[in-house]
Amino acid sequence: DILLLSAIGFRINHGHLKRRTPEGGIPRPDYIEHLVEEYYTTTDVEAKEQVTANLANFGYDPINWEYLKEANALDVFEDCVKSPNERLQLNALAGFCNICLDPEAFKFITKSEIFDQIKLLLNTAENTDIHLNCIALFYQLLTSDTCTQEGKNIIATSCILKTITQLRNASPDQRVKNIAALYCEDFGSRVEETVDSKNVLATLKTIKK
Repeated sequence: DILLLSAIGFRINHGHLKRRTPEGGIPRPDYIEHLVEEYYTTTDVEAKEQVTANLANFGYDPINWEYLKEANALDVFEDCVKSPNERLQLNALAGFCNICLDPEAFKFITKSEIFDQIKLLLNTAENTDIHLNCIALFYQLLTSDTCTQEGKNIIATSCILKTITQLRNASPDQRVKNIAALYCEDFGSRVEETVDSKNVLATLKTIKK
């Protein structure tokens, strides 16, 4: 189950937030909003890590997607994916993995400034969990009902396929190898066909000249 991959390695610690939560609890939408507020107001890095891990895990249940969007949790994930902190990066990728099947979230994640940053993480990160979550995210985006041909052209590129193929062959993490192999099996031929078609068109244009 690819969705489960996004939750691997994230320790949920509610202690810090419980100290600031009214006795008897608060409604879920308010709690999610509280988490987002906590992210922006705290200067404690560990607190930010705990908050974003919680937000990412809320995304696992589709009933929370509207709450997360209304609270601007997607902006938090964007901020984290651009952070140099690997745990914040991982939490952001996990959050994106969990909510990416939502049409609005899909459009948000595939905006060039965000998607390019995720591609950069896939290409430059040494953390295998980052590789795992990036590939899981790409796979889910490509299989989403929201994904049009235009979306596939953005996500299933020859450059991304090349990187994932390298990870399939050389990653020290068997989980990464497995999901990379699945991606290559399901989408590799589509990318090759697209590249071949572009090459044919380029050749025809040259011949016409």
